[in-house]
Amino acid sequence: MTSANRFVDFIGSVGSAPAPAAAAAPSVTTLTQVAFQRGQIGLVDTAAPQGRAWVQVLNSLQQSGAPAYVEVDPVSRMITRLLLPHVVRVGAIEPMADGVEVELLISHAKHFLRKSEPAFDRLLAALKAAQAKGSRVAVTETPLDHEIFEVHPLPEDADRSAPGQPPAAPAATPSPAGDADAPVALAVVPLARAHSLFEQMNARVCCPAGAAAPCIPFDYPDDGCWGRAHEMYRLAGLQGVQVDKVWIYGNLRVATSNNPRCEVRWGWHVAPTLLVDTGGGHSDTYVIDPSLFPGPVPRATWAGVQGDPNAVLVPTAGSVFYRSAGGAITTDPSFAQSNAVLDRYRNELRIRATGADGPPPYLNCLPARPGVQFYGAVAPGATHSWFTFGWPAHWHVLWTVMPLTTCPGAAQLKWRTRIERASATAATYWIVVTNLSNATVRFEARYDVLSR
Repeated sequence: MTSANRFVDFIGSVGSAPAPAAAAAPSVTTLTQVAFQRGQIGLVDTAAPQGRAWVQVLNSLQQSGAPAYVEVDPVSRMITRLLLPHVVRVGAIEPMADGVEVELLISHAKHFLRKSEPAFDRLLAALKAAQAKGSRVAVTETPLDHEIFEVHPLPEDADRSAPGQPPAAPAATPSPAGDADAPVALAVVPLARAHSLFEQMNARVCCPAGAAAPCIPFDYPDDGCWGRAHEMYRLAGLQGVQVDKVWIYGNLRVATSNNPRCEVRWGWHVAPTLLVDTGGGHSDTYVIDPSLFPGPVPRATWAGVQGDPNAVLVPTAGSVFYRSAGGAITTDPSFAQSNAVLDRYRNELRIRATGADGPPPYLNCLPARPGVQFYGAVAPGATHSWFTFGWPAHWHVLWTVMPLTTCPGAAQLKWRTRIERASATAATYWIVVTNLSNATVRFEARYDVLSR
């Protein structure tokens, strides 16, 4: 329930704060004041990485006209929680044993309203009312499990095309094969060209805590695939390469190290495709999807990792921005909607990366690998030491620290190795790692035995 300390509202202004509200509050020089349109005030401390990221997000929301869900401390007025509601229309509401699954338009993530939610009846009624009227609502959910806990009606004048969303009616009705949404006759490209194009797309990956345009949030796999796919379609066109898209519909469940739960659940997914020369006069459809793979892969491989052997695949032209499961399509020739989708999920990535779980990848999701002794994480600007013992003293061991948190543009880590002769036959290595960046970095400590 909306209250003075927990509410959904649009951003009025983001700027310097007046004197601290309480003696224990941070120095005024690190405080930013956020004024909301209905009169509430919140404060953010920018001395911490999370506060700096939140201010970036709030500025972005103000510029795009999107609302925020916030919780504030009633005494200090410090913002203690920031989430991004989905401004959406409500699609299908399907019963489950422990609640309902809710389709949000547009979102390819699975969203749930659980019976364990104290406001289940009120929220379900609000969702059904929005569904019946075809009106937009602001739906707020838990960031990892996508469980709905607030449904907020929007004022009538806010019921406009929300960022990244389709208009009230689809731009086109279901199209028969060969119409505007049908795949085009693609030129066959060499596999090396497909890899080159993939690398150009993947090079746009966002630095998680500071995700900013024009980066693509591949490391936020929970949602937003249609925006990522349309941006890749645009970038491919700039390289003189025509791509199609492939849409997959089903009960999709994908393993990933870029979500703290180690998996994401989708109702559908989309990515660009190329026709690739596979040799011997043969060709195959390859998919470019850096959110799932480190390179281009055959369409069958792409579909196979998504966990539903009965999923339905539908190819379309690359110009299709959104295709519903029923076949209605929306286009975005100006790329305004895809830019809005990318902006939203950059903000989601910033919030997640600076929260309690830290940036991706998540170490609990990473398997043990040969040549990797341990995984670690270093806070911004910090230096920490790890040790590993029991190594035969006659071995010649070389150590390398490799960042796992993707952040192109500058060096992230430096390290040095020290050694202790623990006994006549054993050695202990001390690995000292320094974070050179202003965001948490995860890493793996690799070793190679040069001689034994």
